[in-house]
Amino acid sequence: MTETGNGAIGKRQDMIQKKNVKLVTHTGCDMSLTESEELGIEMIPDKVIFEDQEYRNMVDITADEFYEKLQAADTLPTSSQPSMADYVRAFRRAAEEGEEVLCLMITSQMSGCFAAARAAADLVKRQGLEVPLYVYDTQQCSHGMAEMVRAAHEMAEIGMRAAEIMERLTGLQHRIGVYFVLESLENARKGGRVGAITARTVSMLGIRPLLRFSDGLVREFGISRNFPAGMKKISEQFIRNGDYDKPVTVFHAAAPQRAEELKNLLLESVPQAEIRIEPVGPVIGIYTGTGCAGISFTEKEAL
Repeated sequence: MTETGNGAIGKRQDMIQKKNVKLVTHTGCDMSLTESEELGIEMIPDKVIFEDQEYRNMVDITADEFYEKLQAADTLPTSSQPSMADYVRAFRRAAEEGEEVLCLMITSQMSGCFAAARAAADLVKRQGLEVPLYVYDTQQCSHGMAEMVRAAHEMAEIGMRAAEIMERLTGLQHRIGVYFVLESLENARKGGRVGAITARTVSMLGIRPLLRFSDGLVREFGISRNFPAGMKKISEQFIRNGDYDKPVTVFHAAAPQRAEELKNLLLESVPQAEIRIEPVGPVIGIYTGTGCAGISFTEKEAL
């Protein structure tokens, strides 16, 4: 006999197997929407504002469109974290698909996203959310954060629970290497990320600043007499310290040719390297400006 009515619907719902851990993140990690959908990760769009016009990152504006507008803009745009309602909707959708929900956020030292996500998590818990919900500070941003999100996905896929994933991620934080070269420090100066004296000195000398992301903040790594020399220096970080069994991301801000050159530098020394090329999105691109190129990778474990 064929089942009909509510009984049949209930049976179909029972056949839907929930994930052990459903991951949530936001577009500050610069993972593409295509990849997040393939991995089954809930992605919340951040916002970028040009004067009085607001865009949802990756939904209303692409990276290419952002850099076109950035170059034409008279004033530096700003970014805005998702709204409380955005977080709440994402958490409720995730709870329908996971026995636990783990939300991975951009470093709390550079953004209010982590605090906002925790506030939203507290709200939905008070409203009776039926699954455990955790919010985790990755202490990373952009493609370094994406490395953490991918690692969390791999752990969830082999059955780890949220608490164990967070513990492993904390051990991984110091092994995510993120190094990049900027065309100039002007946007970083306007955005308050570096001082005016440092930015002017770099500009006057014609050198290229080398930066790295460490312990939740952007830090100076060195300087280079020109951009190619800078890319060589950051490529050496992967060549010396990279885990060659893990993929490496070459990222760029409207500089695809530089990204290809950087990829080739890596392959000259590590021909077996698995390399993806990705754009830097608006959340970080506001401060890098156009022309930036860099790498993010997993460092090998210390012996």
